[in-house]
Amino acid sequence: MYFCAKIFEEMEFAFSKLVGEIKQLIINPKGFWSDKKDEEGTASLFVLYLLPILFVLAIAVFMGEFFRRSDFFFEYPVLKAVRVITLFVLQYFIAVFFTKELMKTFGGEKNVVVARKLVAFSMIPLLLVAIVTGLFEYFNVLKVLGFYSFYIFWIGAEALVEVPKDKEYKYSMMVIFINLLSFSILGWLLSKIFEFILFQM
Repeated sequence: MYFCAKIFEEMEFAFSKLVGEIKQLIINPKGFWSDKKDEEGTASLFVLYLLPILFVLAIAVFMGEFFRRSDFFFEYPVLKAVRVITLFVLQYFIAVFFTKELMKTFGGEKNVVVARKLVAFSMIPLLLVAIVTGLFEYFNVLKVLGFYSFYIFWIGAEALVEVPKDKEYKYSMMVIFINLLSFSILGWLLSKIFEFILFQM
């Protein structure tokens, strides 16, 4: 009984910490990046921050699609949730790769720790918007708010990435452009695969 209570207490603390940090990230990104600048451990970023949000996103997409359908076709909502989660997971690793590699291109040193921070935290606003639009389709207009992720990346790059001052702007613009392009292409490819699978069912 004590063990279960202890686990629940730790989960509650982790959730409160996650919500608090997300709130600071959105409201005060400059202060947030200042706090995160010297943190070294990033291996657990995906598990501690993105994974819980991705789990909520999967449920939101599934429920939103399931209750919108008059036939209650179970397979389609499941596949759509899988497609959305796959898109964001793959995009995370692709974005980390390009964010890190372009540091050297623009005169800096490759730093995977910084790349992981920038990508993981800048994806959060986009994921939160995806949760809302996944659950409520008529809120699709809110997708434009996902572009706030680019602003958070921009502020983070200024604070964390060590490239020559005269190249900071070009670096941020190039990374944002490439990651947006890769996200669009990846989304298109997964949609085609998704449509093919549905056609076979």
